[in-house]
Parts: sequence; structure tokens; C-alpha cells
Amino acid sequence: MLGMVWDSIITGAGLFWRAAWALALGYAISAAIQVFVSRRAAAERLGDGSPAQLGLAALLGFVSSSCSFAALSATRSLWTKGAALTSALAFMFASTNLAIEVAALAFIFLGWQYSLALFAGAPILILVMAVLVRLTRPDQLAARALEQAEQASGMDMDAAEGLPQRFSDRVRDERSYENLGRAYFGEWRMVYKELIAGFLVAGAVAALVPASFFQALFPQGDAWYVLPLQVLLAPVLAVLTVIGSMGNGPLAAILAEHGIMFGAIMAFLYSDFVVPPALKINARYYGWKFAVYLGLIFAAAAVVTGIVIHVLFALLGLIPGGARSVEEMATFSIDYTFWLNLVSVIVVAVMFVLGRRAKSRARAGVGG
Repeated sequence: MLGMVWDSIITGAGLFWRAAWALALGYAISAAIQVFVSRRAAAERLGDGSPAQLGLAALLGFVSSSCSFAALSATRSLWTKGAALTSALAFMFASTNLAIEVAALAFIFLGWQYSLALFAGAPILILVMAVLVRLTRPDQLAARALEQAEQASGMDMDAAEGLPQRFSDRVRDERSYENLGRAYFGEWRMVYKELIAGFLVAGAVAALVPASFFQALFPQGDAWYVLPLQVLLAPVLAVLTVIGSMGNGPLAAILAEHGIMFGAIMAFLYSDFVVPPALKINARYYGWKFAVYLGLIFAAAAVVTGIVIHVLFALLGLIPGGARSVEEMATFSIDYTFWLNLVSVIVVAVMFVLGRRAKSRARAGVGG
């Protein structure tokens, strides 16, 4: 038993080694976007949930790319400040499914087709969500949820608060670079527990769970109903694994290795907002009834989008033909990963210095 536990830890560590550079560089890009791109007036332009505003919300979500749990807080802030519910949810979906670091992990563990599918599927996911909300929204329940959300405390995700609004002015402002370091480590603080859990679960699944489990859980074969059944089960697996957007990449690679269909894996990746911690956060913001309603909307959107993106990629001949073994990915070696991880160490060191300068300035301001 101890040997199996040790194998799972080593496998999880190997998977993290493979992805470390993507996380380090991805969060650097994310922090830079947050600091140098202003979105203070975003909510004022998202009030009616029109198609154009859904597109703008998605763009702002990409700009603010963050972990699932941080996106939930930012979504609450947008809704309570006047954005339409559909616009706020479009922002939320885009902030994770269009996140650079999430796409990088998908590329590393699954292949370029999955990264492309994340970007191609995000507009479909948002459109399906908007249609479902417009068709099913319980107005009285939503009104009560909004009232409760206005009383709940939320996290301010704008690391650029207090800086000039123009990009050119921010680039010349010394505080921007200090905020860059602060935002960078703020991103890590929000996701490190999710990341640790994700890689540990992936390592445990790879080392301890036999292939027969996935074959029993997901129906196999070439019949027409296999794809919709597998896709329907994807959100269920997401709930069971309790992993959000930044931790489900390695586990998705394990699903691919065991023959789970492309559309089902994409539905699993899209299901980061149906996990129990996300439902609990929404319940704290809006109450359990509205949180469950949102969870059902998220699951349905993930299922529909998974099927659509599978059919679309099949028609285009883009369905990947195989999967790399987890053992291969978890192996330590001197290759491109090693050199990119060295570069990421330099990036982290620079961000650390910038973050320390920001803390020193803050302490000096308080003292003054």
C-alpha cells in the first residue's frame, strides 16, 4: 500500500514538472493583462445581455483569465454592479475556458486539438448558456439571489485599481510593475490548493485506478448513443473528482489514455463550475436554490457543447487519433521541459522582487 501511495505521489509530481513552466509563464501573462488592461467600467457596458455584450463579456473574461473560484467572485461583482446575468456568466466561462494557462495545460497533456477546442467551444458554451438562462430563468428566485449577492462580500479581482486608465500611462507608471508582482502571486495564492489537489488526484488515479474502472463508468463501442452517454457522464465525473479548471488537465489526459471520447473529455473540461466547492461558493453568494439552478445550467451547457464540438471536429477531421501515456508524461528527463522550467524560475524570481517592492511601498504608505 505504501508503495502504491508513493507511486501516486511521484506520478503527480512528474505531471506537475511537465506543466510547471506553462503555469509560471501563463500566470505571468495573466497578471500582465490584469495590470495593464483596465476594466473598471466593464459592468456599465454589460447591462442587457445582447449578443454584442456577450462578446464583450467574453473578451473581458479572457483579459481577466483566472481560476474557477476567483471567476465566481468576479462574476458576482459584475452582476451586482449592473451587468446582466447572462453577461456575467459569459465573463465567468471565458475567464477559465479562454485562460492562457488552461490552454497551455491542455496542449501539454492532451495535444493542440484540445487547446483549439477550448477556444472554439467557449463561444458555443456561452451561447448555449445564454439561451438556457433566457428560457428557464426563475425571475423571483433570481431577484432574491441578486439581493443576497449584494450583501455578500466579494474579492476585488482588479489588480490595477488606482492606476491610470490609459494603457500608455500604465506602462510608464512604476507602480504597474510592482502590481505585476503582486498580481502574479495573488494568482498563485488563489489556485495553489486546486493545483495540488488536481495533480495529487491525477497521480492517484494513474497509479491506483485500473482501466476497467473507466470502461465500466463510460460506455464503450461505436454505437451512436455512446458519445451522448459519455458526454452526459462527464459532469458527473467532474463532481466526483472535486477539481476545478487548473487541476483537471492531468486527469483529462488519463481519460484520453483510457479511450474516453474527445467530446466527453471536452465536456469534462467545461464542467469546472459544477464541482462541489464551486456550488458551495455560489450558495454563499446567492443561496442554495439559485446555486443549484446555476449548476444545472452549467452542466447542461457543458454537455451540449461537448457534443457540438465533437461533431464539428469530426467533420473537420481534427479528432486526435491517440493519447500519450501518463507514465511517459510523468517521466523526468533533460528535454525542452527542463529548459523551460529554468526560464520559469527566472520569471518567478523577477516577480518575487517586484512583489516585495509592492509590499515595501504599501508598508511605507501605511507608516507615512
